[in-house]
Formats: sequence, C-alpha cells, structure tokens
Amino acid sequence: MTNLLLNNNIETLNTFEQLVESPVKRVKGIHSPIRWFGGKFYLAEELISLMPKHHCYVEPFGGGGHVLTKKERSKVEVYNDIDENLINFLLTLRNSREEILSELKSLYTSRKLFNEWMNEPIPENSLEKAVRWYYLLRHTIIPNNSEKKSGFRSGKIKSVAEDFQNSVVRLQQFEKRLRTVNIEMLDFKECIRRYDSKQTLFFIDPPYVGRESMYKGGWTEDTHRELAELLRNIKGKALVTYYPDPLIDELYDGWRRHEKETYVGSVAKEDGHKKKKETELFLMNYDENHNKIHFEQNLTLQPKLEFDLFNFGKEEETQLSFF
Repeated sequence: MTNLLLNNNIETLNTFEQLVESPVKRVKGIHSPIRWFGGKFYLAEELISLMPKHHCYVEPFGGGGHVLTKKERSKVEVYNDIDENLINFLLTLRNSREEILSELKSLYTSRKLFNEWMNEPIPENSLEKAVRWYYLLRHTIIPNNSEKKSGFRSGKIKSVAEDFQNSVVRLQQFEKRLRTVNIEMLDFKECIRRYDSKQTLFFIDPPYVGRESMYKGGWTEDTHRELAELLRNIKGKALVTYYPDPLIDELYDGWRRHEKETYVGSVAKEDGHKKKKETELFLMNYDENHNKIHFEQNLTLQPKLEFDLFNFGKEEETQLSFF
C-alpha cells in the first residue's frame, strides 16, 4: 500500500551542529481518545521523563498514540502503525472532520447496535468504515486489532455512554495535535530503518511476550529477536517497553533498565474487584546522562534505508499529505 506520509517543511541544515534538539518536558498534553490494548496513557509521564533530547521522534508501533500526544512537540514526529482501519480513521478524521464528528455524536451506546456492527462486514465507504470502527473501539471490553472479538463494554461505576460522548469531543483536539505529525503505515523494520539518525529517538512499544495474539502482524519469538537485533545497530536512541521476561533479559542484555509497578488496565479497582499488578520494564540504549550505549555491531543487519535530515522528502515513492 502507498506510504501515507505528511510532508513537513524542514529547513535545510548545513551541519548537525546547527540542529536544535527538542527538550523533553513533563507536560499535560492531550488525552488521546484512541483506546488500545497495552496503551501507555497512565505511564506516559514516566516514559517522557526518561527521554533524551532529540530532533526526530518516532513511534513504529503507534497504536493509541498516548505518549506522542502527551509529550512536547518535537521538530519532526512520526507515527506508524500497520492497522489499516486505524489509518483510515485518522485520514477520515482529517478529510471529513465535521462529518465524522456529527455522525459519532448522533450515536447512542447500545448493545444491540454494537452486536450488529460487530458481526456485519466492514463497510467500503471510508466515512462509514471510520464511524463504525471508532464506535466499536470505544464500546468493546478489550480494544485490540487481532482476529479475536471482544464483548460489549458495560459498567456499574463508570458510564460508558458518557465516556463515549466525551471521547468524541476530544477528537477535535486530537486531530489538531496530529496535524504536524508524519503518518506512516509501514512494517516496523522499514520504519526504523527509514527514520534512523543520530538525532532520532524511537519509542518502541511492541506486542509483549505472551500477548502477541492480541495484535496484528503475526508476532513470534523470532520477531522479538529481529526487533532487538535491529535496535542494537541503530544510530539513534531507543526507549523500549516490555514486561520482564527471560527472553527480553537475553535480547536486551547491557541496556539500561527502569522498572515501574502498575496495575493491569491502570485502574486499581473495577466494579469492586481488585486488578492485578504488573511490572513494566523500560529499556534504554543510553545512560542516565543520555549518552548512547554502544553494542557490538551485527553487520548482517545494517539498515538498508535511513532517515537523512538533509534530504528528507526526496524519496522516490509517492507521498500523501496527512493533517
């Protein structure tokens, strides 16, 4: 599929010394309305506090975009995801914002409507497709993009109907925040190779070990290994998230580690029931002073494509404007 890329107007830089890096601060930002399995909304502040200065910020596994929308803007920002329905929603929000907001505001929270749309074929019309996708995303118990279907979301403590309508209101701010973000729909390996540079920070939030079935992409142990080997050879810096696991200990040996205890779903109680605690593991290829940690190079995995700040926008492929 044609790459979806917003062309930023980036001034030509004569030397890297002229590059003004983006300071990363604890900021409120906005609350992304995209519910996503494994989303990092409640961990965003912690993650942002660990980020070094950078010029180009890239999320190869964009998902709900909760960290991107909470952090201070960078000079260049890239959001990437392979989910076609998600990308269609973002494009439709940009091209037909008033229409999609009007359609969503007119909808009621209904188990009957949810079940009908969940079991009907996906519409071909981009607007209708986007409206249905967002409605189902906000009303499903477990929002994910796998083949697994989840049931209708209801609750005794929090009003799902009110939550849905509030999220529709937030879509306007969300669209404005993404206007200066490059939107891609690439394989994660191509995304990393394309945008890699000494001034790039990658926020890597891949499918977690043991939870691969909740995501598209057919992830296996080999995919986790491919990602780790690729990241060991990048020029830029990377902040990676996982749950602790022996495989991750092996693959990211030598990386700086930071652990954060959190609740699954980031809510301590739901309908009176205590939720399970988990330990989030943050891995960085830079030290506390933000100096890059150097690993032994694997020459067989040298990037074939790289993001060049001096020649950005000169790719031969077609580029489409987004926001």
